[in-house]
Amino acid sequence: MKLHFSVAQEVYCVEFQEETAPYQQLLPSSAPFFVKEHRGELIFHLLVGDTLVDSNTEGFEEVGHFDNGDLWHHVWRMPTGGYHIHIADLQERTVCRLETDADFSHCRVTLIGDTTQQAFGLDNAIMIAFAFAGAYHRLLLIHASVPVVEGRAYLFQGKSGTGKSTHCRLWLDNIAGATLLNDDNPVVRLEPDGSVGIYGSPWSGKTHCYKQERAAAGGFLRLHQAPHNAIRPLSKIEAFASLLSSTSTMVWDKSSYTAICDTVNAVIAQVPSFDLECLPDAAAAHLSHATMTQAHGKA
Repeated sequence: MKLHFSVAQEVYCVEFQEETAPYQQLLPSSAPFFVKEHRGELIFHLLVGDTLVDSNTEGFEEVGHFDNGDLWHHVWRMPTGGYHIHIADLQERTVCRLETDADFSHCRVTLIGDTTQQAFGLDNAIMIAFAFAGAYHRLLLIHASVPVVEGRAYLFQGKSGTGKSTHCRLWLDNIAGATLLNDDNPVVRLEPDGSVGIYGSPWSGKTHCYKQERAAAGGFLRLHQAPHNAIRPLSKIEAFASLLSSTSTMVWDKSSYTAICDTVNAVIAQVPSFDLECLPDAAAAHLSHATMTQAHGKA
């Protein structure tokens, strides 16, 4: 069973060896991105089967064990240059084993546990494959919350717990016409004409917001909690560091990391970036909105 999905104008295939696999239960947030037919180039192909990836890591180079907030990744590099990755839930139960080639264009997965655990594992395996296959297609998977106003998307960045979703909600409540595009992992795409597009994705954290939509990039905003509201533009060096720190990367993988850095550099040259120290109040939303839209001549 082959299923195709389009995210940020790039198509990938998830193929189940088992024809009766409960794909609707395993991929609920991917439904808006499903495409019935596709005969062109794929960004990656991911094969799902019960015995495709075992737990043996003998002869592999251990890269590290990473806590990503709501899941764990244990990563090894294989002699072929590809990766062997165990994905575990918060209880550190392995729910998925993923193997990839060096550029993530071909992946295979074995799922473990009940349907809920398998869905969690598969969703994260696809997100990993998309992030790092996408590195070679001028895509950035960003940790951010994104409102859209008048056709432009604004990416709110910051460390977990900073208040990205809170500030986004303040825009939705206080800025006329504001809508939510994604609340956790939007995709930034450097378009063929050099412009920057922001796309919804199947990955939106705890907020069920899975939109097959695009908006032009309006700006990047890094948030910090403070006892006051103050905003300033970032220099290009600051903007580069800010956007890169919010992008899914593997710093040890020179090829993908270089490609991502090149895309980040091109993106920040086109899109203004700001730093906001703020309270969780409507005044902060009005300040950031006014400043960022003025950057496009929209006072």
